[in-house]
Amino acid sequence: MRRKFLIFLLLPFFIFSKDIRKAKFAGSFYPGKKSSLSKMIDKFFSQIPEIEIDGDIFGIIVPHAGYIYSGKTASYAFKAIKGKKYSTVIIIGKSHHAVFKGAIIDKRDFWETPLGKVRIDKKIFNKLSKDKNFHSKKIIAYTIGGLGNVDVKKILDIEHSIEVEVPFLQKSLKNFKIFPVLTGDGSEENVKKIADSLYKVIEGRKDILIVASTDLSHYHPLNIAEKKDKLLLKLIEEKKFSLLRKKYKDKEVEMCGDAPVFILIEIAKKFSPFNVKVLNYSTSCNYSGNKEKVVGYGAVVFFKKERKMLTRQQKKLLLEIARKTLEEYLSGKKLSPLKIDDPVLKEKRGVFVTLKKHGNLRGCIGYIMPVLPLFEAVRKMAIESATNDPRFPPVTFEELKDIEIEISVLTVPKQVKSADEIVLGRDGVIVERGFHKGVFLPQVAKETGWSKEEFLRNLCYHKAGLPPDSWKDPETKLYTFQAEVFSESEF
Repeated sequence: MRRKFLIFLLLPFFIFSKDIRKAKFAGSFYPGKKSSLSKMIDKFFSQIPEIEIDGDIFGIIVPHAGYIYSGKTASYAFKAIKGKKYSTVIIIGKSHHAVFKGAIIDKRDFWETPLGKVRIDKKIFNKLSKDKNFHSKKIIAYTIGGLGNVDVKKILDIEHSIEVEVPFLQKSLKNFKIFPVLTGDGSEENVKKIADSLYKVIEGRKDILIVASTDLSHYHPLNIAEKKDKLLLKLIEEKKFSLLRKKYKDKEVEMCGDAPVFILIEIAKKFSPFNVKVLNYSTSCNYSGNKEKVVGYGAVVFFKKERKMLTRQQKKLLLEIARKTLEEYLSGKKLSPLKIDDPVLKEKRGVFVTLKKHGNLRGCIGYIMPVLPLFEAVRKMAIESATNDPRFPPVTFEELKDIEIEISVLTVPKQVKSADEIVLGRDGVIVERGFHKGVFLPQVAKETGWSKEEFLRNLCYHKAGLPPDSWKDPETKLYTFQAEVFSESEF
């Protein structure tokens, strides 16, 4: 009986015990005491100006050296996200001790610093642990002992590049989880695989922050370090990413966290149009005084400057205009005059009106370019979609009760250099060659489930009347645009 009672008392301990990664670099890279660490970060924040970013920050590049060297520069990026709401922060570092393909992820429950414990996002872990590019148990890696099958915990626990970012996050955000990702190879192939997999699990989410951990040039005289680092930061800020990769290969610029930075860049390309801003640059010389062997540090933010979105009331009014227009036109009545005072609805915008009957397409016509005020374009395209889509007979008044109206308000199309720049689901695409022209709205990719090649082949053949592979021809022009899509079912 006594033995059973003892087992019962011990049960809660085993049930509720959690697997925690303890802080390995507290007391070396940053203060080991909670009060000292908290005061140091507070002091950094107090020494720098308020930072205003005109958009939603989804990624930052920050250094990972000892706080006395790089902490103030790191604070610029962390102050920019201070108080914002992120459910999960993906922290990407690169191992200083091992070389390996793919990426390491942590199956433990928490990471702990002197400021407390932070939970790991298990939902993301469960998805990526099934991906062959991510490893949570063993990994083939080159270490100081040579090539071997290594426990990923050993590689994670001797690496500082991720851990040093966690206290800054704890002082900047509330109610967030982390998802550590450790890389060991910065090749373009490896970077693309990791970025593609990460994007699939965060696509469509606005509550994710990506932290790319890196220092810049290492151990050059100050004048050389500054030349290299300022070129690197300029290329990032101007989004000259292909040139950045070339300069990095040619060793004209340096960063020890090449993979984290390039992964962030690859993910950023998949978002809607984004901006980059360099917030601060410094070197170890600023703090040590040594001008002969310098390490560089940069703080950079990636953010989406969203175009003006329509409010719920504006969307509802546009749908009502389309519905009333069709009711009047198809019943033979004179169209009622429209009195619109809203300046947003008076802006010239490209727009498509799509009609669906029992979920099936019944008509879709629109303006690609902004040639009419939005409310007038909706009225005109509603009539065109119902009566002049050559694929269908005209819609009758009796059918209207079974038809749902969908409106797509477009951004201005921009020409792209190749299909590599097209992101399915985000971009609508226009193909043009000579007098042949065709367009697919962004939602077509999601509705059909096509691959990018299938999407483009169908666009060329069925919409533009061109051979299916015309999109590969240098003489064929490709344009992309985005759309804000809404329908009556939402209301």
